[in-house]
Amino acid sequence: FVHFVESSKRIIKSLSNEELVKLISEISMDEILNGLINKLKNIPTGKDHASEYHHFIKMVLEILWYPYLINPIIEREIHEGRKRIDIVMDNNAKEGFFYNMHQVFKIFCPFIFIECKNYGRDVANPEIDQLSGRFSATRGQFGILMCRSIQDETLLLKRCQDTYKDGRGLIFYLTDEDIITMLESIRDERPHELWELLDAKRRNVILA
Repeated sequence: FVHFVESSKRIIKSLSNEELVKLISEISMDEILNGLINKLKNIPTGKDHASEYHHFIKMVLEILWYPYLINPIIEREIHEGRKRIDIVMDNNAKEGFFYNMHQVFKIFCPFIFIECKNYGRDVANPEIDQLSGRFSATRGQFGILMCRSIQDETLLLKRCQDTYKDGRGLIFYLTDEDIITMLESIRDERPHELWELLDAKRRNVILA
């Protein structure tokens, strides 16, 4: 979207309301979603591009999960600034996955905590412990670990299961592949697949 605005500035000085409506109507949702997929594929792993990945994930999750999750805040401080959460989103769901998390599965989650790891390697126990350390009885007990890819998925799943069994909250992870699958489900008009993916992630942790 930023690239679109910047490029438009070079060719459009002022638009009437009618011209603006026409321009917006000509923007293809498929082009936007394909552009997001290509953008994700082209963000390099590593510390130098961590902020780029972080801001990209905030934008994509807001697109995918609105209006169920709203008001994403980056680098939210807790404990008087001694800790920070990469992304916090308000749980505004009145139905569906995020609503059922609290009402059906009894996992307190007025806020959803998201940590972004732009690693070129697998995340491990320290990253799981970091995210669960942001949970509390007042803030919530559910978080999502965003990572680029996983080599040993069985091990990471067991680490998430251990956290849940120990009563330290529910955590599952989403990779680039998962994000692309969700974007494609919107593009191809199969939105149920997005929620089925999240349901499967939750089920894999809880039913261990």
